[in-house]
Amino acid sequence: MGTWKHGNMQTWEHGHVGYLPVSPFPTPFSLHSLDSSHSSLDQSSPPQTGLSTYNHPVLGVYNPRDDFPLRKTASEPNLKLRSRLKQKVSERRSSPLLRRRDSPITTAKKRSLDMAGERRGKKHKIYIIIFRMLHFFLRLCSICVCVSFLVYFCAPGVSGLSMLPAASMAKLQRQHRPLGRTQSAPLPQGSAAQAHAQALALQQLVVQQQHQQFLEKHKQQFQQQQLHLNKVRGGGPQKHQCMCGNTNSHPEHAGRIQSIWSRLQETGLRAHCECIRGRKATLEELQTVHSEAHVLLYGTNPLRQKLDCSVTPMFVRLPCGGVGVDSDTIWNEVHSSSAARLAVGSVVELVFKVATGELKNGFAVVRPPGHHAEESTPMGFCYFNSVAIAAKLLQQRLSVTKILIVDWDVHHGNGTQQAFYDDPNVLYLSIHRYDDGNFFPGSGAPDEVGSGPGVGFNVNVAFTGGLDPPMGDVEYLAAFRSVVMPIANEFAPDIVLVSSGFDAVEGHPPPLGGYTLTSKCFGYLTRQLMTLAGSRVVLALEGGHDLTAICDASEACVAALLGQELDPLPKAVLEQRPNPNAVRSLEKVLETHSKYWGSVHRCSPLLGLSLLEAKRGDSEEAEAVSAMASLSVANTNAMDQRPEEEPMEEEEPL
Repeated sequence: MGTWKHGNMQTWEHGHVGYLPVSPFPTPFSLHSLDSSHSSLDQSSPPQTGLSTYNHPVLGVYNPRDDFPLRKTASEPNLKLRSRLKQKVSERRSSPLLRRRDSPITTAKKRSLDMAGERRGKKHKIYIIIFRMLHFFLRLCSICVCVSFLVYFCAPGVSGLSMLPAASMAKLQRQHRPLGRTQSAPLPQGSAAQAHAQALALQQLVVQQQHQQFLEKHKQQFQQQQLHLNKVRGGGPQKHQCMCGNTNSHPEHAGRIQSIWSRLQETGLRAHCECIRGRKATLEELQTVHSEAHVLLYGTNPLRQKLDCSVTPMFVRLPCGGVGVDSDTIWNEVHSSSAARLAVGSVVELVFKVATGELKNGFAVVRPPGHHAEESTPMGFCYFNSVAIAAKLLQQRLSVTKILIVDWDVHHGNGTQQAFYDDPNVLYLSIHRYDDGNFFPGSGAPDEVGSGPGVGFNVNVAFTGGLDPPMGDVEYLAAFRSVVMPIANEFAPDIVLVSSGFDAVEGHPPPLGGYTLTSKCFGYLTRQLMTLAGSRVVLALEGGHDLTAICDASEACVAALLGQELDPLPKAVLEQRPNPNAVRSLEKVLETHSKYWGSVHRCSPLLGLSLLEAKRGDSEEAEAVSAMASLSVANTNAMDQRPEEEPMEEEEPL
């Protein structure tokens, strides 16, 4: 079979993209490859000979020796029949398709029978070639039908990796009776190499058909996507979903941002906010954090040219039947790349508006999340690290020198830590569940403090002890007052970026969090961060999969950003002391970072106290310091205001 040719692309006047069709015939069977000497296919004038260009009987020199008729030739009826035939032939000359009567055929212009035979041979060759072409098309149509049948039964997934399920194949074999053999000759045995080559060819056809399907879907939805491409809540994030269509088996789904947006509208907070238009991040922006191969694989359109095998991603079949980049991160070949780039671009746009003073602060309701995405590895529902890319661009374009990234997602942000592990201008503070590396993603130990010039600028508040008891508001407030806020104040950032995952809120099962924080707590944490960097704080949605929990937490954070009055924390939370596991975890962090940050030294005595006790201790310490300062000032004034000595009376001399 010949090699297939792809069509040339052309842009039409109305902006639609189409394909100029190219003949799909293999080169050996193309009509244009025939010899140009075949004059029957040319448009030249017919030859001036006795041989007609049409398929009529040849009227040339007749040699009876070349013919052996099995009938009488000399009887009188036969002679009469011959004369009648000659009369009919002469009457036919009046047809415009034949020669004129006044131009009789001369024997000098007649071709010999051998020339006529050669002509007939050439015509027969043409007929044979046309017959072969028809036979080829019949075979091609049968192959296309078989391929279409195979693609129909393939589960939706990555091109070339889906095969017919074994159960379905067995069922088909049971339903059809095998054909009986009609000959005793042995069946032809093909070589393994030929079978492998045929399988590869069929697989290539499947790939081409699936790509064509993706192209048709993309063309149908092109205009609609253009209308929503620059909106943070556009169609891209909503269409990023598993091909199985079942959101119950995938915690990261489009309903998350839809629910948050609806809550902000219902509570009236949306009316107090300014909504900005998002955009897709460029490939150059993505490459500030990720490798070029990673960006091309997960950031380009579904019809991207495949790279070599050394960098081709290994997709997996998910339990639901869909396709993913790992066991829990889905991949939609048509919409995932656009949604990931739109999430990054929207975060970057918001961060730059806050950094330049156009906006005071902000909250980016985007998906998919990003803090798990490493330089060349997507994982944990993340493909591109939105917050890390925004921080890199702040350094490159606005020359921001001090950036604080706070990550309060219950999972450690391994991708963000990797991006700034040796950067002293970015302080990364993560508070997460660690459990001695037994909780996803397994990174974020307290002794991971940075490298080179970035030593001390990577702070991991890693809680251990599992869920006995689980961490809650008390433990997070203790971590903020003893570690996060002292180090952040000493660092004095120019802007604060928050990887705002809400999977530590109560309502998430143990594999996804298991902690018992309330949504009110995140409002107070946001309020504390607003005391830094002139209140230039940007939150970007990361994890969080219980819809009620993430909606309540988002509402509390937006209310804090707007400066509204927050609901008070329960008295029990204010009076409760952190659990022993949390105290030990915080002591480990303070021990590790006391050599880098002087502000954490005075926090050690307050670790085991409740919030009210810590505030009372702070007040007493402040009063003591103030009293000492006042006493020192008083002593100084007393010494400066000493009375002059009175002169002594002189004694009279004796």
